[in-house]
Amino acid sequence: MNYYDQHLHTHFSYDSEADFVPYLEAFDGMVVTTEHFDLANPVTHQDDAPDYQAYSQTIDELKKTYGNRILKGIEIGYIASEKERILAYLADKTYDIKLLSVHHNGQFDYLDDFVADMNPQEIIPAYLSQLEEAVATIPANVFAHFDYGFRLFNLSVSDLQTFEPHLTRLFQAVIAHDLAFEVNAKSAYLYNNLALYDYAIDLYQALGGTLFTIGSDGHKLAHFRLHFDDLFDLLHQKGITELVTYQNGKPTMVKF
Repeated sequence: MNYYDQHLHTHFSYDSEADFVPYLEAFDGMVVTTEHFDLANPVTHQDDAPDYQAYSQTIDELKKTYGNRILKGIEIGYIASEKERILAYLADKTYDIKLLSVHHNGQFDYLDDFVADMNPQEIIPAYLSQLEEAVATIPANVFAHFDYGFRLFNLSVSDLQTFEPHLTRLFQAVIAHDLAFEVNAKSAYLYNNLALYDYAIDLYQALGGTLFTIGSDGHKLAHFRLHFDDLFDLLHQKGITELVTYQNGKPTMVKF
């Protein structure tokens, strides 16, 4: 199975020290990294944007050894206050794939430890509204880890279903903007949210969604292609037989 990981990080992301080479040595297919782009980041108290020139030069050098199987990607972290700067940064750069995420609200990252003690009934609607705004504002290819804003809440499916009207609006927007729904392996297995993804995939399909990607959200080799075979099985059980990949921003459906 040659479907490649659609969500991956290296040292060009502020929270990873990984190098390209271990990923390339571990897998003989295409490798794409999707480096973090988070302006006004409350974790680092700065703008975190990958050095596009250095990133591109590194890939060009690696292609001399590993051939033309390394793609360029970015994970765009949306925050409304920085909308114009986000769009300006992206305007003159080319990527094979663009992931769209919300990681923070300008005051805190949703994975800050203290978020676990906050009220989900306040945090989750605000987070889902941010996602809906992001989808409507930023051109991208993939809607990444829908559960990021509530990873720390240990929600059951019934808990999440209380937000179904909001999720419905969000997924309808995702579909309308031709974004693929990412099945995020880290969320599913390291944050124990597989049941939430099972539910969300069904809802997305019921609304007419057909585009799916799988990403490890890996920041190190140990997480690369994490539980991909299990996720392939889950999607097959739901009648999904094709996944989407992106090169030069163009989608290609791949049977798996």
